[in-house]
Amino acid sequence: MGARENYIRASLALSMIPSVGAGRTRRLLEHFTDPMSVFTADWADLSAVASIGAAVARSVREFSAWREVDRVLAMTKRHGLALIIPSDASYPRRLLHIYDPPAVIWVKGNPEALDMEYLAVVGTRKPSSYGMETTVGLTRQFVRKVPAGIVSGLAHGVDTLAHSETLRNKGCTVAVLACGLDRVYPTGNRSLAFEILKSGGALISEYPPGTKPEAHHFPVRNRIVSGISVGVLVTETGVTGGSMITVGAALDQGREVFAVPHGLRNERGEGCNRIIQRGWGKLVCTVDDIIAELPVGVKKQDTSVENDKDRNNNQNFLPRDFKGQNAEPAVKKILKLLAKREMHIDELFRSTGLASHLLMSSLLKLELEGIVSQKPGKIFAMAGW
Repeated sequence: MGARENYIRASLALSMIPSVGAGRTRRLLEHFTDPMSVFTADWADLSAVASIGAAVARSVREFSAWREVDRVLAMTKRHGLALIIPSDASYPRRLLHIYDPPAVIWVKGNPEALDMEYLAVVGTRKPSSYGMETTVGLTRQFVRKVPAGIVSGLAHGVDTLAHSETLRNKGCTVAVLACGLDRVYPTGNRSLAFEILKSGGALISEYPPGTKPEAHHFPVRNRIVSGISVGVLVTETGVTGGSMITVGAALDQGREVFAVPHGLRNERGEGCNRIIQRGWGKLVCTVDDIIAELPVGVKKQDTSVENDKDRNNNQNFLPRDFKGQNAEPAVKKILKLLAKREMHIDELFRSTGLASHLLMSSLLKLELEGIVSQKPGKIFAMAGW
């Protein structure tokens, strides 16, 4: 058996020991020249490895489930999955430099897709209409303007929108799963997973085939979503949940974080506002705010009729020049009224005819840009009045 096969076999065995984990697996395999010698090492050698205490060392020395290791390898082959390890050229290079990169990754689809630059797009499973609109619009613009792809977790909601919109615009997308690649989860997104594979993208997981989507797998999975990316965009999220865990991982990994602001009454967007408030990420006004911070370059400008329509179809979210032609219709209505006099929020609601969430999000954008100010009693006016 060759060195690569021994590394894979040892990695699989270590992944089956609950007390080891990805970080300890990496340190053990780096310490021992022959990966399989991890299991025959004496106490002194095992104890010389950082964070390997007596309990972990005992678990490693007592491991005997080699038939299960070989069964997983056979399942990997039967399902047409690729197994890649850190020394492989197809292993995502950015993932190599996080604290606990997976010792083994299963890949279904195109392994070469992992060599691209990616922006992670994450958010709630139940987005509002505003959250859906911003996710679709920013994803579309990013894919069209930048030679990079979109990565997400294939969950319902924001993840689904990001993957789908990337495919519609002929971009490359990768989905990171929290289960084995032989059982796509959620099941309702199996057709989406098929389209990702068909388009030249990939599904990846650090969990072997046959693994169920257990709840504790998802937070662990999220470090890979951020780890293979150059930045993380959060379009809508509450203050708890997977998206905020991904933000934490991204900050630990030195990744750029971006957040879309939301109306103060939208609990589903409260996490985004907190990211901005605490300085964890950059407020996103347009897709250019994302591109300016990332080492991804820009595609040659497309002057087609289709893209001209897009640029004039309310797709530049939170434009810097709110008075220009690219301003959102909601913003134009608000500014037209406030240009005459200050108004109470209830009066603005009646006069604009806007949905409450759209009115609040638009006012927040204008406040953040310094164009509108809020006075006591929920009175809004042009800044400086």
